[in-house]
Amino acid sequence: MDFFGPREILVVVCVLVSLAILLDGMRRAKRNRYEKLQMSSRKMKQISDAETEVDDAFADSQFPSGGSRVVGIRDEADIQHVEDSLRRSSDAMDFNFSRKPQQEQFDLDNSIFERERAELNRRAAAEADQLQKKAEAKADASSKDMPQEVLVMHLMANKGETINGQKLLDQVLIAGLRFGGRKIFDRHINDDGSGEVLFSLANVVNPGTFDLNTIAEMETPGVTLFMPLDDLSDPVSAFDTMVDAVDSLAAGLQLNVMDESRSSMTKQTIDHYRQRARTVSFRREQSS
Repeated sequence: MDFFGPREILVVVCVLVSLAILLDGMRRAKRNRYEKLQMSSRKMKQISDAETEVDDAFADSQFPSGGSRVVGIRDEADIQHVEDSLRRSSDAMDFNFSRKPQQEQFDLDNSIFERERAELNRRAAAEADQLQKKAEAKADASSKDMPQEVLVMHLMANKGETINGQKLLDQVLIAGLRFGGRKIFDRHINDDGSGEVLFSLANVVNPGTFDLNTIAEMETPGVTLFMPLDDLSDPVSAFDTMVDAVDSLAAGLQLNVMDESRSSMTKQTIDHYRQRARTVSFRREQSS
């Protein structure tokens, strides 16, 4: 007996055709769904690109945060979500404002301020000391650059004559001069030989010094009186004292008074010397 007759073969063929049709339908349905997914993906990408372009446009904003942005709300769930977020932010802000600020701890004993004040005082003192040193150095440099203003007078014996050393010593002491460490005679501001030196008297014979041990036997043609004006606190008063001493020595020893060029001293020369002393005094007042 045959199992596969014409009828059975027809049935099998129909089943196979039906199965093929079913598989083909499933394949088509799967492909359509895949194509829809690809289209959806492309649309999402286009939407994302468009949003990126919008974001890039706002990225050029002048605001620090990059400018404001428009948020799209699609449905009621999104609206509710946004409202919840805003409500939570508002509650957080209210909570922060309601909190009391913590009090900072300060140094109530002012020890920090005392240390800072001491440091500032120390720096100020150091700066003042530096400025004073610079000013002194500048003044010393200026004084070295400027020529020393010195007034000179000569007391000379008559031509062919000399001055006895003992007589000279007696008259010098009467005029208020005292023998000093430089081995010449100095006139101090005080009569007892103390205080500022106003002017000095030296021998016209080199080296210009005197020896008290042999001054009684000494003979000299003259002496020189000189006054450094820049070293004096009151040059005008010192010059007047010098003029009085010159008058005393010239009268007691019969000497001739001469200026720095060994010319006879005149009243005009005396006035010129006094004016030089006044100029030095005025210049010092202006600089101070």
